[in-house]
Amino acid sequence: MKKLFLITSLLLIVSCKGDLAKAEINIPTAQCGMCAMAIEDALTKVDGVKKADVDMDALRVTVAYDIEIVNITSIESAISNAGYQANKISANAEVYKNLPGYCKLPVDR
Repeated sequence: MKKLFLITSLLLIVSCKGDLAKAEINIPTAQCGMCAMAIEDALTKVDGVKKADVDMDALRVTVAYDIEIVNITSIESAISNAGYQANKISANAEVYKNLPGYCKLPVDR
């Protein structure tokens, strides 16, 4: 019984990493479902990001992340490096240039 308690306690300690936080990031240059998928994909590759949900109606992404591993600036940079504006961080121009036409702003198509 002591071994079972010890193993259970150890598993709980190991699985309890840092505190999770949620942030909403504006993505005003996102245009379509493909943009949403690209942003979510980019964010899931960021160490410490646990979940990312894009709301295309509101043009924002809600991100759940471990504050001990990643910060908002890194999350915004990941979105920018996927080719999209994140809050006040401009899209990476080189990546944006290579996005499909339907993922660009109408003025850039």
